[in-house]
Formats: sequence, structure tokens, C-alpha cells
Amino acid sequence: MPDRLVQELEDDRVVIFCGAGISMGAGLPSYTGLVEHCYNELGVPLPKKRSIEWQWPDRMLGALESRFPVEMRRVVAERLDRDPTDLEMHRAILDLAGLRGGNGMRLVTTNYDTFFEHAQSGLLLGRDYHSGPVLPIPRNDRIVSWKSIAYLHGRLAPVNEANDHLVLTSADFGRAYLTDAWAARFIARLFSEFTVLFVGYSLNDPVLRYMTDAFAAEEVSSRVRAPRGPAYIFVPYRGREAQDPQPWRERNIEPIFYNQMRNHVHLKRTLIGWAKARHDYLSRTRVMISRTAPHPPESQHPSDVANLVWAIAGRPDDEGYGARIFASLDPPPPIEWLSVLSRHEERLLKKYREAVDVARREGAENPTVPTLHLDELFPMANGDFAQIGQTARGLVPWITAQLNSFQLAEWVIERLRDGRRANWILRQAIRSRLAGESALGAGFVQFWRIVSAEGEWAHMRPNSFLHYGLEAMLQDEPDTPWATQELATVFRPVLTLKRSFYRRLYDDNEADGEQLAHIADAEVKLRGENYIDSFTSVLAKQPHADDFLAARIDVLTELLREALTLYAIAGEASSEYDPTIIQRPSIEPHSQNRNYERWTVLFDLIWQGWRHIDLADGTHSRECVARWRRIPYLGFRRLSIAAVNASGHFTPEEKLEVLLNA
Repeated sequence: MPDRLVQELEDDRVVIFCGAGISMGAGLPSYTGLVEHCYNELGVPLPKKRSIEWQWPDRMLGALESRFPVEMRRVVAERLDRDPTDLEMHRAILDLAGLRGGNGMRLVTTNYDTFFEHAQSGLLLGRDYHSGPVLPIPRNDRIVSWKSIAYLHGRLAPVNEANDHLVLTSADFGRAYLTDAWAARFIARLFSEFTVLFVGYSLNDPVLRYMTDAFAAEEVSSRVRAPRGPAYIFVPYRGREAQDPQPWRERNIEPIFYNQMRNHVHLKRTLIGWAKARHDYLSRTRVMISRTAPHPPESQHPSDVANLVWAIAGRPDDEGYGARIFASLDPPPPIEWLSVLSRHEERLLKKYREAVDVARREGAENPTVPTLHLDELFPMANGDFAQIGQTARGLVPWITAQLNSFQLAEWVIERLRDGRRANWILRQAIRSRLAGESALGAGFVQFWRIVSAEGEWAHMRPNSFLHYGLEAMLQDEPDTPWATQELATVFRPVLTLKRSFYRRLYDDNEADGEQLAHIADAEVKLRGENYIDSFTSVLAKQPHADDFLAARIDVLTELLREALTLYAIAGEASSEYDPTIIQRPSIEPHSQNRNYERWTVLFDLIWQGWRHIDLADGTHSRECVARWRRIPYLGFRRLSIAAVNASGHFTPEEKLEVLLNA
């Protein structure tokens, strides 16, 4: 069974469309058999079996009605007004057509008999079934939704009535599909709203021909070009090989072939088994997930992979059941499923964007935004305290059971680099797991502590407005506390993570997770670093720039200390080593300092402010150096040495002491 068809049936998106083949199993003739019966009953010789007339049995019935305007429909009614011999197929189809929760059904039949009403008693006209030409609008929305059996070509009335409403002859089909066109409108809307599954039709069936031609005509004339999936049809064949599917696909119908041996027993078993399975969705979902999820997706058949993704993330109203079953398996399913789920969400997002483009071009309403469960777990950082759905919650235990996975870490790093952050629920779950986990490598512990940290220091929160007002601040309000806070906000250091250079350089076997560098490389960024060049350019033009920086020497010192502390958290800064050795070749401003990490601009600002202090106030200058010497990072030791060497407020003995003991 095609994956899409199975999944959409579970989501109440499939309409079963029944033809004469269904009622033939219950004792009634096919459409051509009905034509033959009428000819025989009315004493009219039948055309030869291979004559061209049999290509249009509806015309044959029309010709017969022109000769017997009353009798023909009476004969039809008498032949169809029989008790069914077997209703198993009808009951199975009613089960498949039933909406989950017992909230009605969606079923279309071109048969005239009332065997579905025999199979399910208590059905009422106007509520549970409708008869053409008075049909509901086949919609699927929350306001007005079609939920009944639709007798598209009319429902058999008692034998003593005229049954003029039945679509039997070519003239009837012409009115239904061409002149009055009520059947054509129903079909066009049905195909656009639902996935259709035909049961009991053949390629040359005139009824099927009218319906597919009507839909094709509507699609050509429609201004809307939204993509539509194919309809499906069960197609019997004799012998060992199925027939060529191409003639069906030319009509945008995907055939599902089955061997018609023993009076179509395979079709009957399929529909009955499918109906039984649908009654117990939760149990079947558990079995399917338990069978498929423990194995890597690359070892699975693509249909099994697609079904698992659908069971986990494709049912918006299952309240996270599939995700919880998936996450509860012991041992946890392989982390490779994360890539499969990610690609599924990428396809959903791409499809949504394409649909939005179509809607904009056509002036239509935008489609519904798809729910992306992994995006809920890693939203843009500005939305990291949002509530998440049950499916996303259900996946949390599986993710936290994989904290020793390099693949998971790299997946997380990609999202962090996109400006995303773990949702607060996931952050809490990670911290809880770390508290009870003793076998995790030290590098993994460090990595996940950073990822799950609550502080603003542990993620780069997107902000496009940090630069607004900076120029005015420097020009008009340089001496206010407001200006100090804005400066601190723009230059606030943040710890970020990127893919590990170590893992790219060496084999995975050499990375044991005991060091953070095995998993990720730490980088310090400034919150407003995209605007640093603009800020320093404007600052350089201000006559009071030295005063501005000198007045904020303590703030700038603290910001630099925070930057090196973040590197210390990542295990990359101490009193003996820190990134300034590489990232800041010269403590004093120098051309060789260009093209290094943006946080090192703090050295330039500190040096400019300190030089102004050193020229004006020797005591204050010495206090600055004394403070730097107390900060336990190599970068501050180097800053102290450079400052003492450049200042005239230190004796030669003091300079030597700083050089030897910095």
C-alpha cells in the first residue's frame, strides 16, 4: 500500500470512491451487465460483444430508453432492488471511510443500490447520506465539513417510483457533467480537497472516464496551480504480471495492482484487514515503531522509514503518542533518525514556502504554517521560552539519552550558529540528565552545560537594533549612565560554539569526548559585533573620544575579563595561556592586529582610554595596572607589561618587577 495513502487515510484525508465492482461481490451486475440485462428483459437484440457500441454502454442504455421511456428504468430498479448476498466488503469500506472519533464518514459511490445502508443500519437521509443531484460541498475544514455517504449518480428509489434522478444514460451523464454540471463540480472540489481511492472500477469504465475527464477539465481551466497528488485505484489483473501503469498515470491516477484470482479475494482481504488495523491505531503504531525504530534508517526500506516519520511527526492530533513510544524504547533508537526527522521538516518548510508563493501570485490566503517539532525544541533565541507541543515534548527523553553522541552535538551546533537556542524545557531536561549521568565524558559534560545554560552569556541572541542610537549617544549624551549601559550591551561577550576542528583534522576514533575540543570549538563573540566597525568609526571622529573611554575604563576592563572568563569556561584560558597569544599579537595598537576576532577590539578601547588616563592622572593609571595584574589571565598580564613599559609613572625597578612577576 502506498505510504502516502496509508498516512492520509489515518489523517481523514482519503475518500473511498466505490464502483460497481463492490456491489458485484454482493450479487449485483456491473454497469455493462446491467445494460445487457435491460436489453434481454426488454427483448432487444444485443450488439455483438466486440462491436464499437460496447465502448459506450451509456449510449446503448440511452437508445434503449428512447424506445422504452418508462420500462427501462423499471427494469433497472427491479434488477438492483435485491437483498445483498455478502456485505463484508461494504462493512470494511464503511470502517475505512469512517472519521476517527466516530464523527461521521466520507464515502462516495456511483452505485445506485442501498447496500451500504444494509451494512450499517440507522443511516438518515440529509445527515448520513445524500443523493445526487442534491449533494453536499466536499469540504474539509472546521467550519463546514462534509461527513456523509454521497450517492453521486443517485440513490435507488422503490421500484414503483420513476427513478428519473438516476444517472444511467449518456443524456443523464451529459446533464450531470456538462450542462447542469453538478457532478462535475462535486468531483472537481473533491479531488482538490481530498486524496481519492477508487475501488471497483476499470480503466474503460465509462463512469470513471466521465469523472476523470471532468476533473482534468477543471484543472486546466483553474487559475490556481497548487500541486495536487494523484488519486489511487485498485486494479485487478490475471496471470503473473500486472499491466502497464502508464495509461492510469496519464489520468493522474496511481494504480495499486492485485491478482484477481478466486473472485478478487486479495482485494477483499486487503480492505477487511486494513479496516481492522485502523480500528486499533495506537496498538499498531506501537508495534510499527518498536519494529522499525531500533535499527538505523539507512538499513530500512524507504517505506518503513517514511511510515516511522509519519507515526512520530506526521499526526498533529495524536497528542505526541508516537514520539513518546519512540523515545521510550530501550535502548534508545539510533541518533541517525534525527537527520531523517530534520530532512522531513526541511521538506515541509520548502513545500510551505512554495505554497505561499503560489498563494501570493494568485491573491489567495496563505496556507497553514506546518508544525516543525524540532524547530520547537530549537527555536530562534528570541522565542526560547515559548511553549512546545506534545510531539516535541515526547522527543525530549530520546534526545537527552543521546548526550554522548557527536552527531547530536554537531546537529545542535548547526542550530546554535543559525541563532537558535534550546527551548527551556529541553534545557531543563539536559541539566537533569547531567546531574544523574556519571559515564559521560568531561568534554560532553562541558558542551551540554554550555548548551543548557540559562545565562545570556551562553548564546548569541539575534538583535538587529543594537546599533540604533549609538551615533547619537556618542555625539549628544556621552557622559550619561545610559551611554555606559548601551556601550556595555553592544560589547557584551557571548560564548558560541562551532564545529570541532579537531574532529575534522583527526579520525573520529581519536576523539573520545573527554575534551570540549573533541566536540566543539569555543568562540567568543560580541553581541553587537556586526556594528563594532561603525561604532569605532564614529567614536574616532568625536573630539571627546579619549574622555569617553577613560571614563569607562572599569566597564571595558570588566568586559574583557568576561571574554576571557568565557574562554576559561571552555577550558581555553588561564594565567598561563589564553587566546590573546594568537588573537592579539600586539597589545598596543598595531597593523598586525587586524583581521582577528572582533572581541579583541576591547584591547584597543582599553588602551586608548588608559593612555588618556596615564597622561592626566598617574595615580589612576597605576590603579588600572594594579587591577589588571590581579585578574588571572595571560591577556591581562600582557596588558600590564605593555602599560608599565609605556608609562612614565613607574620606576625602572617597578617595571622590572612587573616583567618578572606579572
